[in-house]
Amino acid sequence: MLDRKRSVILLIIIYIGFISLGLPDGILGVAWSSIRADLNQPVAYAGILSLILYFCSSVSSFSSGALLRRFSTGKLLMICGFMTGSALLGFALSPAFWCMLLLVIPLGFGQGAIDTGMNSYVAKHHTSRDMNWLHCCWGIGACGGPFLVTMILAHGGSWRWGYAVVGSMQFVLAVLFLSTLSLWRDSTATEKKSAAETPPVNAKPEKNGRFWCCALTFWLYAGFEVSMGLWVYTFLTAARGVSNETAGFTATAFFAMLTAGRFLIGFIANRLGNKYQILCGVLLAFVCGILMAVPGPQALTLSAIGLLGFASAPLYPAMMHAVPERFDHATAAGVIGYQSGAAMVGVMTIPPAFGFLAAHTTFNLLPYLVILLTGLIFIVQIRVDGFRSGK
Repeated sequence: MLDRKRSVILLIIIYIGFISLGLPDGILGVAWSSIRADLNQPVAYAGILSLILYFCSSVSSFSSGALLRRFSTGKLLMICGFMTGSALLGFALSPAFWCMLLLVIPLGFGQGAIDTGMNSYVAKHHTSRDMNWLHCCWGIGACGGPFLVTMILAHGGSWRWGYAVVGSMQFVLAVLFLSTLSLWRDSTATEKKSAAETPPVNAKPEKNGRFWCCALTFWLYAGFEVSMGLWVYTFLTAARGVSNETAGFTATAFFAMLTAGRFLIGFIANRLGNKYQILCGVLLAFVCGILMAVPGPQALTLSAIGLLGFASAPLYPAMMHAVPERFDHATAAGVIGYQSGAAMVGVMTIPPAFGFLAAHTTFNLLPYLVILLTGLIFIVQIRVDGFRSGK
């Protein structure tokens, strides 16, 4: 075990790091209308950027295990922090869309390694409560990014300033990792000693219907969440006639409610149980999709989007935390790996596919995407756990 002081210091740094990691994730959806107008690109090209970003992030995530064995956690995070900072500052200076296509590659690789490195550290050295707070920190960054860009645009600034500010924050984070390398090296030494004392486990995940359904839920959920973050601003402005400023604040509210929901539900999660959280969250999200589809007053649509963020809050943490309850210890590790991979595939496929379809038809289809995906998650969840009571 790391001593208490070092553990607390590194955990605080990781929390700050996860806030910084979440900042770029939400800003493309708000900034894209200005970016495409400035660079003269079709609306659907935001999906191309997202596809490349998440593909590179997935490759980096799968490779991070080997990288962490070669480098200390702190050194890897420091290198990737400088990578992401450079890429984001490059976005701010991009004279053409092809430059952004090149810069999104190191951005994806850097974000994937940072995500995996920090998650791996917290999983090894801290409790599940700390892990929940970790993802709340990501939510703070994910809603802070759109808010930042919305404020800049509302005051007549350029989208480039948003990326410049976020890129600078990534550099500050990288310097913070650099200044604490000795603490990370001590952590790595402790991990290696613990690994040497632990017998290896050679087990393969169970290949059955329940196993694949667990992966499928993550494909559906990740596609749903990122589609909302990427396209809700365009849905509100292009399909519902909402002002740019109100749409930006609503996109921010989705992530804000997602974050607040995870924070609040965390206090009662153990009493509710994972199955109850998942079923209630999915059903509420399904109802929110129906409310979004109703051609009523703008207030109804905006409220439904905010409530949808709250409904989605427990889904990812509860579905991940439920794995050890569904499978034996050896199988659970394989299931978690497949779930993470399926989530990244969902991010790479569903949002760009929807963007292409909506750009050639109408963005009024977004509520129906919510209804479809949450309905499928509910069906698959029943296949996994049934209607049985308990946690």
